[in-house]
Amino acid sequence: MTAFKYNIKKNLKRNRPENRQHGFTLIEIMLAMAILAVVMSLLYTAYTRTYRNITTTESQAQIYEMARITMLRITEDLESTYVPEKENSETDETGKNTETLIGQNDSIDGRRADRIRFYSKSHIDIAKRAAEAGNAKIAYYPLIKEDDSITLYRSDTAGSLEWPEENTEGWIICEGLYAVTFTYRDKNDQSHDMWDETVMNSEEKLPTIIDITLEFIDKDDPDKPLTLSTSVYMPLAN
Repeated sequence: MTAFKYNIKKNLKRNRPENRQHGFTLIEIMLAMAILAVVMSLLYTAYTRTYRNITTTESQAQIYEMARITMLRITEDLESTYVPEKENSETDETGKNTETLIGQNDSIDGRRADRIRFYSKSHIDIAKRAAEAGNAKIAYYPLIKEDDSITLYRSDTAGSLEWPEENTEGWIICEGLYAVTFTYRDKNDQSHDMWDETVMNSEEKLPTIIDITLEFIDKDDPDKPLTLSTSVYMPLAN
């Protein structure tokens, strides 16, 4: 009887599944970590690339919107240019009108930073003084900032007042510029970098076309500014 019980216990122990616990080897752990590192690297690269593209797109969209508004403002001002009466404008010793439109070819740190001033009928009456609304003396001038970018200002003075001192009495119209260029075309389609009494004559006080080019600093690629251009046809040129 005792031998029978012993055999039963022996058979049960033999048929019982062994409860062996197997762990990961060092090679398996290192392989898993390597695969995880590759996957994380791919995800991080994709994320940073997507984020950079989104940031670049948003930055360029802001630049295009600023350029669009600036171009519209300058275009409206120039299209409203008029030739003032001699008694209301500055004349030289011959009595010739020299203040209809003056375009200066300037530079800042080797970059084009042109300025222009002219008579226009698009006076913006910020102070809501109806008596001064209408004719205006408008000037666009660039100033360099501490970060070496150029800011374009717009000066708007009522036509009955004197021209303000240069670089004063204006407000910011465009920022983050690398260069500002105004080019003037006469009735023979010849281009001029400036427009003053040396190029205008008694019959041609205004250029036929003014080409405007704004170059914006691209933070993602500083060596390649974003360039936007437009052309303004002057209604009173002829």
